[in-house]
Amino acid sequence: MRQAAMMPLTAFVVAGLSLSAGICQASQEYENNVELLQRKLTLQNFKPHVLLFVADCMGWAGLGSHRTAENSAEAQGKAETQTPILDNLIRDGVLLERHYTGSSSIPSRQSLISGRLPREFAAPMAGVSNPTTFWNPEDNISGFFGVPRNMTGIGSKLKQAGYATHYVGKWAAGHATPEQTPFGRGFDSFLGYLGAENDYWSKQGDAEEFIRSICVEKFQDFSLYNATYRGGVDDTIAAELGCEERLKGKSFNKHGCNEEDPDDCLPDGCHEESMLLEYAMRLIKNHDSSKPLFLTYSSHLVHVPYEFTASASKLEADIQKSVKESGIKEKLPWTSPRKGTAVSLASMDSIMGRLVEALKEHGMFEDTLVVFISDNGGSVQVRSGANNYPLKSGKFSEWEGGVRTNAFISGGFIPARHRGSSFHGVIHIADWYATLCSLAGVSHVDDVSAKANELLRLQGRPLLGEVEGRPQLQNIFSGINGRPDALHLSSSSLLKWPYKLVTGQQKYSFWPGPVFPNCSSDGPDDAPLDVYTHFFSFENESARLEKDMVEDCGNGCLFNVEIDPSERWDLSSHTDHNAVLSSLQAELKLMNSKAFKADIGHSRVQACLQSFRQGGFVGPFVDVGDFYTTHQVAGEEETEMYRQELMQLQARLRDEEFLNETAREMYEKMGSLSDELGCFD
Repeated sequence: MRQAAMMPLTAFVVAGLSLSAGICQASQEYENNVELLQRKLTLQNFKPHVLLFVADCMGWAGLGSHRTAENSAEAQGKAETQTPILDNLIRDGVLLERHYTGSSSIPSRQSLISGRLPREFAAPMAGVSNPTTFWNPEDNISGFFGVPRNMTGIGSKLKQAGYATHYVGKWAAGHATPEQTPFGRGFDSFLGYLGAENDYWSKQGDAEEFIRSICVEKFQDFSLYNATYRGGVDDTIAAELGCEERLKGKSFNKHGCNEEDPDDCLPDGCHEESMLLEYAMRLIKNHDSSKPLFLTYSSHLVHVPYEFTASASKLEADIQKSVKESGIKEKLPWTSPRKGTAVSLASMDSIMGRLVEALKEHGMFEDTLVVFISDNGGSVQVRSGANNYPLKSGKFSEWEGGVRTNAFISGGFIPARHRGSSFHGVIHIADWYATLCSLAGVSHVDDVSAKANELLRLQGRPLLGEVEGRPQLQNIFSGINGRPDALHLSSSSLLKWPYKLVTGQQKYSFWPGPVFPNCSSDGPDDAPLDVYTHFFSFENESARLEKDMVEDCGNGCLFNVEIDPSERWDLSSHTDHNAVLSSLQAELKLMNSKAFKADIGHSRVQACLQSFRQGGFVGPFVDVGDFYTTHQVAGEEETEMYRQELMQLQARLRDEEFLNETAREMYEKMGSLSDELGCFD
């Protein structure tokens, strides 16, 4: 609710204007002026609640509002895309049509949390797949994977402004030190997983067949951090969140049934997304609405593996019914990945509905700004099943399908005159940092990183970059493009509206159809093996390029993405665009020269040992001090035996024959593409 101190004056103004409106049948313009006056009167003290919803790997075509019915295939695609709650929020909000991110979740989430562009984070060496266990002991400011520990997180900024701050779900922005966790970034509480993905049922962080962990054992990546407890989600905490079954030490199939006993199935309450939602609902229910709330719900959906509750699985029948009722004459049969995506989207839509409903029941929705974004484009590997139609490509590429994502703002905070509109100005995911700071009335300048730079400068080390996010709310409401200058998307791409430069080799260079993947889809089928934090492939270079559908832009492909959003017409060879091409190439080179180049070291057994000591839960492993509130579970003798096992593995990692044998074993277990498609009539 708005500040009580302002209510008498606001109520007086509203009452007077309402009487006039009743007599004179005021126009819509007059009502808008009333709203503007109300907001001006309350602006000094009013800080809206903020619900920031982050979808994981949501394809451009995964939003009903981006679907049409212009042909039979697109009509089927629209029928399969069931997001009515998101679509209704868009009708009451503003659709952000030019929202850009990194091409994968990690750089995007680092930008979201810190307000920096992806170039401000140290990248691991080429070929490294999972650097979360990396550490350079000689640099305890920047020598870790993720956002450097001396950068201020968005949670800290809003907490400074008087907000209650909570983070629920996927983090993936680094966690080597306590300062790099959500709790260390200023969130009063955190429930979720710290890595890029985990299993929805077991919560294991390396449960995929294509991942072999340096930690030997499969640790759970599911934690709870708050003022009184910091540790893994054990059986007691799980029971409080609705899961009274023992999970640790068991393996489950995608339906949550014990692989050793198919009749032993978990209840819906043990599904990770169910537990995240339960916690978020409690936060809203127990919140004192006189204090502004900043709740980030970072969903696991719609990321693989596709694992569903029994109730969510029923959504499949609803989707099939929708397809049938659409009257499509030539229906393309289901494929397993597409079915998984459709159910994931419908599930995510339902979760947003539950959150909005809770805000309304608690009398908070009218004073809430809802921000919905996806961290990157959908993955177009056939095994993943996402679709970015009509954009080119998807996740892990710099084409629009990889970096232009679904986004909108909604909620009662949106002025009536802007509801149902679209905004076409350029926004970067880093801009939400500055935008929310501005909304909360605090500076987005990072004094902490500036202070750290004093020491780094003396040590001759790379300096931490400044916040590059820009406040965008006023631009959105004014229809102004707040980023007309060059936007550095990555080391191989740059956007300077309306032109976009793409350089180097780009994976998955194709245009998915309206219904993708279908039974005739033969790629891309790239599924790189993660062999002890390094990628491994059995393909030779030419076969890999063909299988990954790689297009080589060399020094630059050039597109006008305003008139050619699907990037079909490369302008780089057109003489009338030589000046634009040269200018963007020079700007990309300059921006790349400014990229942060800290040394993050290599994988450390300390990460594994810390998880082992904490009872098998992933978490911070450097300078933990008294961070954890749980006691060490493993004894010294048991820990020493595990350490020896890790050291033996580390020694074997220098043996090429051992790595090849491991990779071959993993490759044979992955199955064929036809098995993954699983076409259904």
